[in-house]
Amino acid sequence: MAKQKTMKRSVKILLTTIGGIVLVLGIVAGYLYFFVLEKPAEPDEWATAERYAWNKIKFDPDAQVLSADGSDYYLLANKGAADENKLIIYFSGGGVAWDAATASQPISLGNVLKNGEIKYYFPNIPFFKVSTLGGLLKNNNPDNPFKGWNIVYIPYSTGDLHIGNAFKEYTDAKGKPFTMRYNGQANTRAALEWIASRFAEPDKILVAGESAGGFGAAFWAPEIAKRYPNARIYQYSDSSYLNADRWPDIIDTEWKANFAATFGYEVHGDLISSVFAANRKLLPDNAILLQSNTLYDELLFDFEKDLNGDGSEDDVYLQRWSARMLRSAGELTEALPGYYYYITDYGLNEKTGRTPHTLSPVKHFYNAEQDGVKLLKWLDDAVNKDEFYSVGRRFVEKKD
Repeated sequence: MAKQKTMKRSVKILLTTIGGIVLVLGIVAGYLYFFVLEKPAEPDEWATAERYAWNKIKFDPDAQVLSADGSDYYLLANKGAADENKLIIYFSGGGVAWDAATASQPISLGNVLKNGEIKYYFPNIPFFKVSTLGGLLKNNNPDNPFKGWNIVYIPYSTGDLHIGNAFKEYTDAKGKPFTMRYNGQANTRAALEWIASRFAEPDKILVAGESAGGFGAAFWAPEIAKRYPNARIYQYSDSSYLNADRWPDIIDTEWKANFAATFGYEVHGDLISSVFAANRKLLPDNAILLQSNTLYDELLFDFEKDLNGDGSEDDVYLQRWSARMLRSAGELTEALPGYYYYITDYGLNEKTGRTPHTLSPVKHFYNAEQDGVKLLKWLDDAVNKDEFYSVGRRFVEKKD
């Protein structure tokens, strides 16, 4: 049973990350079915890059940008319409690591098919990454309210919520030493430098991310706002609620983020809420704070349970996670002007009692609906029309 559960988690993490691509992974009579791979273009200069196509942006070999396993790190960027002056900066998700045990169990396309231990994070940028970018990130989809926007996608391959600043020497369960590069901070700073040199004065910037990337978007939104004092800023974190008292210690002791000095405030166990609260003070007064979660996220509760070393039954802990997430949304609503949430039971699996993990970068973005309001309409109203409201209030108010 234990192996079955961990195998399920491993598959789930990979399937969640690859999202909308046509891929079936499983052990069914020994067959494996693969998707058609989409590769990014590699233009010599950004000025000559094709529009509505993903372009691989490499850094200078001397730049301190690396993935957790030491492989090259790069950006993905997509030019929108020629007359569009709006920008999405999107932080990727993809797991988290916080000690030798979790760092020694990265995800790969190969190990997802093996029974055994849980896999926690991507140690490099998957070769199929471009094929996973759907939903909000399809800027040529006529149904997308952000059609035509420019997009810079910040990949995630360091297990540190985009803020680590340490090379750690670990030993795995078999006694083999390895280096874990919590290099998210340097990677993100290099990304923001590249963005600033290519996008001079956007009218609006949507700083967004899903899962681990939702934390990254929240952490870095004030730095982005400082670089663009004339832009209207919208910060959106999708499926990014993990509550653990260990966060401050992990962030500063394990990842060496030097958080207070780097970002200007302290964080606590309800990590995303503490960042939202700080951002209300650090961002311009007219900046808007947006958050979406599904009611019984099929993945987040499992990670949080591991972070807290909790031995409760999954269903029990899931209910606890959901109650805390709802309470947090209610408290933020009361405390923070300009904060709005979208909470939904869309996609509820009646057998498992779980809802999907992440909505914005996959096809759920176009289909998710709660109380008659689609997710894309809620986000469109907020960012494009300056019409603000929360959705799923009955879930939150029930927990008050």
